[in-house]
Formats: sequence, structure tokens, C-alpha cells
Amino acid sequence: MKKPILIFAMLFAGSFAFAQNTATVSQTGNQNSSTTEQTGSNAASVEQVGSSNAANQDQSGSNTASIVQVGENTTNALTFDNLAIQLQSGQGNVATIEQREQGDSFASQEQVGDGNTATITQRNPWGNPAAPNVAFQIQEGNGNTATLNQFNGGNYSEQSQLGDNNWSLVQQAQSGNQAFHVQEGNSNYAFSGQNAGNQLAIIDQVGDGNIATTRQRGGSVNSVFVEQFGNSNNTGAIPYWGNAGENYGIDQTGNSNLVGLSQQGDFNNHFVRQNGDFNFVDIDVIGNGNSATILQFGNDNEARLIQRGDGHRTTITQTGNMNYANVIQR
Repeated sequence: MKKPILIFAMLFAGSFAFAQNTATVSQTGNQNSSTTEQTGSNAASVEQVGSSNAANQDQSGSNTASIVQVGENTTNALTFDNLAIQLQSGQGNVATIEQREQGDSFASQEQVGDGNTATITQRNPWGNPAAPNVAFQIQEGNGNTATLNQFNGGNYSEQSQLGDNNWSLVQQAQSGNQAFHVQEGNSNYAFSGQNAGNQLAIIDQVGDGNIATTRQRGGSVNSVFVEQFGNSNNTGAIPYWGNAGENYGIDQTGNSNLVGLSQQGDFNNHFVRQNGDFNFVDIDVIGNGNSATILQFGNDNEARLIQRGDGHRTTITQTGNMNYANVIQR
């Protein structure tokens, strides 16, 4: 009878040694709340400085999570009424949320799988507090990376990735920006940079190896809609900051510009640059290996492109005001 008892004791000791969770919570201020639930071998850290902040963490497996909500020593206003939620299941996932200065911001991260990384940084420090920042990150699969930087207030972002080794980055400055990234498949790449206020960027990619990068800088009320369904479609560049004179993806400078792009197929490459006000581009592609470059410099220009089939090439350059171009390739 001693041998079974000894085996049970060894198994119990082994499970105790490997299932070690670590949680560290530090709160300064009033009416802060923190809830951490861990199953497996996870590490969690919560630090809240200010008042009425709430942090919720739920981890299963072997993951790392950190929530930081701080206000002191950066501006005169404490962080307050922020809410951060982290849900992780799997192995080797890392989630980080950091909300600073003015409050009322909301951040949520959910990761299922292995080796995913999610990072949210939200700040609302300039002048009087603006509207809250809101951020959602959802990743299911392995090796995905989602990064969000929001500066000032009133910005909204959603990043959703399903598959493996997808990459998404959103950078928002000023106020009133909205960005949505949806990627389903493997090894897709999306970037949206919004350096002025009241910009809208939507990227939806389904397939493998697709690239979409958008830049909106200066002015306001610019809008970009990118849809890519298939494999190895390209509306941008890796890295997103490189070769801006050619493969800039979609680049808008000015006010009230609009780009709509839909690609279905494989190995399509399309690039758009708008510099001015009230310019419009619409691209609709079904096929493989098609490409186009559309440049607009001026105001109230309109360019439309339809490509059906394979291997079509188009270049449209509009310089001046109120120009119109319509290209149909079959």
C-alpha cells in the first residue's frame, strides 16, 4: 500500500510545482477595483493610480497580463473611471493595457491560442479631457500581434484577427478617429496611421499573405475602405514606414477625401495617393495579378476603376481640380 501512496504524493507535488500563478496588485487612490482569476501557471500585474478605476483579468494556461492605469506625475489630472479587461487562454500569450491621464477610457483584450501579443496604449493628456478612448483587441490562433496607440481622446479602434501570424497596428492622434481591422487567415499585415482628427479607416482581409497600409495625415474627415479576399494581395508596403514614394498603400493628406477598394483574387497590387480636398477613388477588382496606381493632387477629383480578369495594369494621375477618370478593364 505504500507504493500507490508514494506515487500519489509525487503526482500531487509535481502538479503543485508546475501550476504556479503569480498576481501583483498595487492601488493608490479611492474606489479602485481589481479582479484577477488564474488557472495554470500565469503572471498578472495590476497598478492603478487615481480613483474609480476597474481592472479585470482572467487567464487559463501559461500567459502574462499587465494593466496599468496611471495619472499622477504626468498632468494635474488623475486617471479616473477607466475600465480594462483581459481574457487569455492558451500558452505564451502576452497582453498589456496602459491608460494614462484623463479617464473614462475602455480597453478590452481577448486572446485564445498560443504566442499571441496584444498591446494597447491610450492617453488623453492635451488640454481639457476629451471624450473617452475605446479599444478592442480579439485574437484567436497562434503568433498573432495586435498593437494600438491612441493619443488624446475620443478615438475608437477594433482589431480582430483569426488565424496564425497576423499583424495589426493602429496609431491614432488627435480626436474623433475610428479604425477597424479584421483579418482572417494567416500572415496578413495591416497598418492604419491617423495623424489628424475625425478620420475613418476600415481594413478587411480574408486569406493569406495580404498587405494593407493606410495613412491619413493632416486635415479631417478622410475615409478609407479596404477589402481584400484571396491571397498575396497588396495595398501597401512592409515595413509600413518604408518606400513611401512608391508603395505607400493608401495615403491621404487633406480634407474629406474618400477611397473605396475591393479586391477578390490573388496577387493584386493597388496604390492610391490623395493630396487635396474632396477627392474620390473607387477600385473594384475581381481576378488575379492586376495592378493600378492612382494619384490625385488637387480638389474634387474623381477616379473609378473596374478590373475583371487577370493581368490588367492601370495608372491614373490627376493634377488640378474637378477631373474625372473612369477605366474599365475586362
